[in-house]
Amino acid sequence: MKYFLLMVTLSLLGCSSSWQESPYEVYYIDGSKALGYHLGEGTYIGRVDDPKQIASNDSYLSVYACPDGICAFYYIDKVKDHKFADHDEFVFGPYTKQAFLDVQRALSLPQLDIE
Repeated sequence: MKYFLLMVTLSLLGCSSSWQESPYEVYYIDGSKALGYHLGEGTYIGRVDDPKQIASNDSYLSVYACPDGICAFYYIDKVKDHKFADHDEFVFGPYTKQAFLDVQRALSLPQLDIE
């Protein structure tokens, strides 16, 4: 099932990103926004759905996102991420605000502009 979903994701085309830092981009498919790993030629591997804020440093992406209408915090370990990796190897979350702030301090994650 995991490989079927990966193949479906790879076959979908996105258009006009609103945030990007190679190889990551925010892309849209059928009105849905996602942060993904850009493979080129309009193909992406999804990482986090419905991102609202993204911050980056050399090792991590911090993401505030609202997949399925439930907002939470996530981070992506950019060092471990690659196009053949399993999602659970490098995408961490969802976290509450306080739990994310604790992890942010411990790992020196990039700062999100959160209130």
